[in-house]
Amino acid sequence: MSLFRLAQAFILLLAFAVGMFALFAWQPAGKLIWADNLLSPVKNEAFGIGAKIEDNSSSDTRDRVIREVAPPSHSALDYVVCEIDDDPEQVNAFGIYHPADLAITLHNLKEQGAKRVFLSTHLHWPAHEPEENSTLATAMRGFESVVVTAPLRRTLSSEPLPPAFMLASIPASEVVGGSEFFPIVNSLSIPPCIDFPQNTFAGFNVLESEKPSESLPMLARWNDRIVFSSVLLGLMQNSKITPDQLLVQAGEYIRIGNSGNIIPIDLFGHFHPDLSFAAKSPPRTITSALSAEASIIGATQRNAILTATGNRTSKFEAIGDPYFKLSQLAYTPRVSGAETLSRLPSWLECILTADIAILAAWLLAYGHMRRNTAFLISLIAIWLIFLTLYHILHYWSPVSVYTLTLLAGWALSAILAKPARRALT
Repeated sequence: MSLFRLAQAFILLLAFAVGMFALFAWQPAGKLIWADNLLSPVKNEAFGIGAKIEDNSSSDTRDRVIREVAPPSHSALDYVVCEIDDDPEQVNAFGIYHPADLAITLHNLKEQGAKRVFLSTHLHWPAHEPEENSTLATAMRGFESVVVTAPLRRTLSSEPLPPAFMLASIPASEVVGGSEFFPIVNSLSIPPCIDFPQNTFAGFNVLESEKPSESLPMLARWNDRIVFSSVLLGLMQNSKITPDQLLVQAGEYIRIGNSGNIIPIDLFGHFHPDLSFAAKSPPRTITSALSAEASIIGATQRNAILTATGNRTSKFEAIGDPYFKLSQLAYTPRVSGAETLSRLPSWLECILTADIAILAAWLLAYGHMRRNTAFLISLIAIWLIFLTLYHILHYWSPVSVYTLTLLAGWALSAILAKPARRALT
């Protein structure tokens, strides 16, 4: 075999090997994602109106689901707000604010069709017997999910993260951009007196170690975990999203799953609400004492908020006007619309890589100027083809793999061209 044919075979095999290594090693490891995203319509770092972002797809799928960021919605959240009053007619059996009466209220809400409930009151009864508190825990088990709240603070000695807060937290290592500027907490100032069931997610209503401000803290760091505002958990509950489906970008946004809101935050994890925002009234408002008598005809609400509004009961209130705060938080950009980019089959990707390696070997026969021009045209053609695949045909494949294959062949041909062509003469 002539030196020229050996050079062509060497270019073909080495360029193909580079392409295969990129396809099955570098690309799955995410080392080439920056190059692939140059052509992709997906911009995961963006959250402006009209931007396209990608679902958090599992690693076992080859499809990419992309969605568009839609503007905030003025529509009212579909909640029933259950207000704990002062019980002027003495309907409650034990008093204006007792775990057994709250348990009865939750039972009544469940009978009216509520599936998820947000308890925005303190659940602190240190003088009661555990049996009395357990009645509320039993009632909470009947819901798909329950959100509760408690104030957090920072003290000299750190406490273990309570189970309900642990369930509603994520590892600090999952925060993109780091969590070193987030508020630090390590204990509860008014701990709930209930052993919560497994469907309960706990968040904070206030960070007592932080200075009051017009902005709303959305998260804090408790040792190596990130805990969240109970209002944020309430919005997640409304979207049927669990904390592990959150995407947190420090100084940028909190993204509630693949189809929820995108909440802008500053470097300290604070959300700055639109102060001109005016929330619409909740669809249904009932009192705790009358909740058993409220008509269920025409009721469609599956989400409920329990709050204290009476002159005496308001001292048990943990969050003032929780429906307004939820609406304020929901008045943010939202992910909508779904479009799927299907990846090319693996066998076809291997064939395309081999074709590009063959092209690189074949171009060795060209002169210096023609060869470099042909390589440049081929590179541009590859990018144009995959740009069409992405944006028009809705297919995708890692363009970085084919680019590396071609560049490897180009570099090798530049090195071997002179001795190979000399062998031809």
